[in-house]
Amino acid sequence: MFHRPHGRVSKLVGAIGAIFVALGVASGVAQTSSKSSTGKWRTAWGHPDFQGIWTTDAEILVPFERTSAHGDRAVLSAEEMAKREAESKKRMADDPNDRRAGSDLGTPEHWFEIGNGLSNRTSFIVDPPNGRLPPLTTEAGRTGIDPRFETGLAGNSWDGPLDGPEDTGLASRCITRGIPETWLPSIYNNGFQILQTPDYVAIFYERYHETRLIPLDGRPHISPRIRHWIGDPRARFEGDTLVIDVTNFSDKARFKGSGRPLHVVERITRIDADTVNIAVTVEDTSRWTRPWRFEVNGKRDPKYKIYEMACHEGNYTMVNILSAARTAERRAAEKAKTSKP
Repeated sequence: MFHRPHGRVSKLVGAIGAIFVALGVASGVAQTSSKSSTGKWRTAWGHPDFQGIWTTDAEILVPFERTSAHGDRAVLSAEEMAKREAESKKRMADDPNDRRAGSDLGTPEHWFEIGNGLSNRTSFIVDPPNGRLPPLTTEAGRTGIDPRFETGLAGNSWDGPLDGPEDTGLASRCITRGIPETWLPSIYNNGFQILQTPDYVAIFYERYHETRLIPLDGRPHISPRIRHWIGDPRARFEGDTLVIDVTNFSDKARFKGSGRPLHVVERITRIDADTVNIAVTVEDTSRWTRPWRFEVNGKRDPKYKIYEMACHEGNYTMVNILSAARTAERRAAEKAKTSKP
């Protein structure tokens, strides 16, 4: 699985614009937005404005869960922040010819796309106050997590049997990062673009090139019998915040062990000219004993461009994973044969 930049930003905008044309709402795409007299960012038709290309690269070093050493502290101390800055400089200065795994993600440190500036968050989780996932339900504690269906990095930890592509994780198969996993920064490709019309919001994610087309007209969710990889979204505005309610998730794409009852509410708020905050509430009565929330900021960087991520059907990763599994099986068979009395 490789990141292959070909600079297709204009094609991206055209492709999403074509979707709007097909829905008969193209007139909204060409309109501009501005800051109103009240100091709020508004589209030409008066909606809160989130349009543009954003990236979460500045928060790439933030852990998902908070370490116990930080307790209920939401931000780093000055000393801890200096340590994070030093780590950032080390990663950016790492030898690009070094192919050794230099991070806890099993990848060379120079792969990390760390943006300008760094977050001082101690964790993405902000509720519960300790910055950690809430306790599991009794049933969830018994069943555990099947990595093959996970949308995050846990999907790459499955160690067998690896008889075919379906036995690897969703990321290795280039299927999806899922919702809400795709909001969280990863090694690279952390950009996302938002386009708006009076009737729809489109969100395009650089990682896996997924596009969400979200209606604003108050229509109900689809039948619970119909399940989607990234759920069924419905959006509304609450003041200056875009609220996206997502249900109908497929149980083939699970977020940290979630099940069919997964319900996600995303709240996007414009903080300033160059920052949007995404606050995500996650609820699944089959998995956790209470709802919980994480937050991440998207930054506008004029130098950032969204590139193609050529991740078709696992690319080289799938061949390498399955061929390595066959090699391991042959070695195990040979060892068993030679060890017989």
